[in-house]
Amino acid sequence: MRQNWSKYIWILFWVIGLILLAYISYTLELRIKNHAQTDFNMLPIVWYKSIAPFIFGIYISLIFVKVWSFRWSAPLTLCVTVPCLIIALYNPVIFTIAQDIPFLQTNYFAATSFWMLNVNSLGIPSIVAGLTLMVGLFSQKT
Repeated sequence: MRQNWSKYIWILFWVIGLILLAYISYTLELRIKNHAQTDFNMLPIVWYKSIAPFIFGIYISLIFVKVWSFRWSAPLTLCVTVPCLIIALYNPVIFTIAQDIPFLQTNYFAATSFWMLNVNSLGIPSIVAGLTLMVGLFSQKT
């Protein structure tokens, strides 16, 4: 019986890519933190903490997509991806807008809630949004 090695090679390349993505993410995070320490601007860190998990979610979803034909799953995309993306991007958008409003420049937390900071602290909404975006775009079931 002949064994098909393409599945194993695909998964091995995926793991190597995950390690490379983690290394690039770590290096980029260090550069952003160093830049934030010199400029005293924390906004790039806030954006990085929302976008990096989203990219990891997209990359993780590559292992779940079996057929690369575009079949949009509207319920998954609209009921899971969009709300998770809104939750994940709420704090960076509010902090960006708050820089231009004089009252909020001294008090960023007046426009955001602490539960939203707690939900986004681990980046789970961003990971879920990235994962369900790819699975929702390339869904096997219609």
